[in-house]
Parts: sequence; C-alpha cells; structure tokens
Amino acid sequence: MRPLATVSFLFAIATAGAQSPGAYSYDFRLDPGGKKEKDVIHGTVRVSGGRARIDSDEHDRNGDYLLLADGGRTLYVVHAGQQTYEEHATDDFARVVGTAMRAVGPVVKFSVKDVRLDSARLGAGSTVAGRHTERVQLRQYWHTSISVLGFTKDDLLGSAIGEYWADPSLPLMRNPLLDIVSTSLLALAASNEDFLEQGDAARQKLFRGSPLKADIRMTFGGDQNDDVTRLRYEVTRLTAGAVNDAELEVPKGFRRTSEKTFRM
Repeated sequence: MRPLATVSFLFAIATAGAQSPGAYSYDFRLDPGGKKEKDVIHGTVRVSGGRARIDSDEHDRNGDYLLLADGGRTLYVVHAGQQTYEEHATDDFARVVGTAMRAVGPVVKFSVKDVRLDSARLGAGSTVAGRHTERVQLRQYWHTSISVLGFTKDDLLGSAIGEYWADPSLPLMRNPLLDIVSTSLLALAASNEDFLEQGDAARQKLFRGSPLKADIRMTFGGDQNDDVTRLRYEVTRLTAGAVNDAELEVPKGFRRTSEKTFRM
C-alpha cells in the first residue's frame, strides 16, 4: 500500500472509531436496593437513530415492553398481549411517582426546602462494558416536611450521593427504567418538581445520555436510624451493529389507550 493510501486508511479507521454508532444494543442490570435477587431487573435496550426498545425480565411476563421515539423524548408502553399501547412524555413518565404524591391533594401535603447540590469530576473511571469512562459525582441534600390531617413532621433530612461512569464519546440512549426507579427512591422529595429539575440539570452538565454505570446511596430520616437505600446500575454488554427497526415501532393495528396500566 502506498504511503498516502496508508495514511488515509488509518485516518478512516480512527474517524470511524471516534463516532457514535447509529445502531447498537446494550444489556443492563438494575438493582433498586431490594433485599432479594428477584428484585434485580435485567434487560436490553436496542437503539437505532432516535428510536429504541427496552425489554426487561420484569415485564416480559406480561408481554409488555417500552419504546422510545424522538431521541428519547416520547415513550410508548406496549402491551402486546392486549394489543394496546400508552403514550407518555418520557420526562413525565420518569416522574410519575412524584406526580402521584402531589395528586393526594389536601389530605397529605409535602414540602421540600434547603436544597443543596454540588458535584465533582473524579477523573478516569473503570472500564465498563469494554468502554473507557469518566467518573463523576453528584451530591444532593434537602429537608422535607409532611403534613397529614393536621399532624406535621418537619425537617426530615434526605440525601442522595450518586457516582456515575460515562463515556463522553458514546452518550447512550436514556433508559426509562433507570429514570423512574432512581426518581421514585428519592422518597418525599420526588413530590417537588423543581427539586427533580435541578437534579436533572446537574447530571446533564456532568455527562450526556444515560450512564454506563451508576451507584447511588440515598438516606432519609435525619437520625442514626436513617433509612438507607443503595441503587446500583450497570451496562453489562454493549454491542454496535444493526438492529431490527421494525421492532422499534408500535405494531400496526395496536390500539392507543389512556389507561395507565404500567407496573414496576
């Protein structure tokens, strides 16, 4: 091979390696902090362009799966057994627990105050699913109050110390299961929309897309008997290559329903 051709060939290889693949899939393991192995969720995310499909062992039993469109902004919950589907804004879906808490109305009232966030870039992280990563940390602290029929409990201290491993050259498509589980574990703070938006904005400054790995310790209570929950998430395999685009679309003939039948 001539020298100029050799240089061009090597440049093409380097350029291809630096670009994010247009189609890929990744397997994940999500431990929401349960006490038993059966609480751990395993699944696969298949991505092509701005669309994706999420299958998990938790929902396969009912023939359910999730689809993402518009680069992850729109989510469909597909109920294959019933040939129906739901449509959600993905951000709203991730915050459904907080929405439900606010909906309890005048009977139960929550408030969040003294919110503090800080972050740190911790340098090179471990290799995850064959990818070199950067490790970052986000620390959140807050106080919550709860009032039920005149009974009030004030100044309950909560915290979430999260470490994330991400590859800046490969911002993964979001995983809505990670989004909804991590948000729901924030306890009463999930009822405050501003609190959730602050946390999302802070993470977006630290890394793009979904992380390859996350380790989040959450406490709630404010004394030595605090409830502690540890969420652990990791991409266990990442494969570049074409996926079946037809499986990333809502099947023809399926009926849209307004029922919220999705279950964690």
